[in-house]
Amino acid sequence: MKKEENAQNSDISQLGNVDQIREILFGSQSRELQEKFDKLEASIKNIHEEMRKKMEQTQIDFNSKIENEVETISRKIKNMTTQQQDEFADVRDSALKQEKRLLTSLDIVEEELNAKREQLQKQQTENNTTLRSQMDTLKDELLCILDEKISALGLNKLSRDDAADIMMEAAMAMKGTQIDQQLSMANIEKA
Repeated sequence: MKKEENAQNSDISQLGNVDQIREILFGSQSRELQEKFDKLEASIKNIHEEMRKKMEQTQIDFNSKIENEVETISRKIKNMTTQQQDEFADVRDSALKQEKRLLTSLDIVEEELNAKREQLQKQQTENNTTLRSQMDTLKDELLCILDEKISALGLNKLSRDDAADIMMEAAMAMKGTQIDQQLSMANIEKA
């Protein structure tokens, strides 16, 4: 009776090495999957950083365009004002005409400035919309790829019960006994 108990305890202790067997059988696959996930995460981070840099560069370019346009318009205003003042000094008797012309010129410049500002704002809105659309597309593509990878992983996995059965059979085969014999012996002892 004690020999049977010792044999049973030995069997149970050998079955306790299921984790070791699992590591031997599936450890490399697990590490490979982890490496693939790490690479995918790094790739996503790189894409996110590139998109952030592109958005920053677009904002810088937009600000630069606005500054250049404002500077150009400012120079135009200065040139027109100087011209108007010279004409006013030369022809004092046409002061009303010159004032009217100056106001008209300023209105035109203001309209141009407003039109340029509206155009640049529209361009920025379009650029932002395009960038957001591209980011959404990239996000959707990444999610699709992740879903496909996860689905592929799901197809390759064994259930815990199947893995336990396989490992149990492998352990018994290594020991030289069949699992059916062990189960029938366990049932006989219970009876």
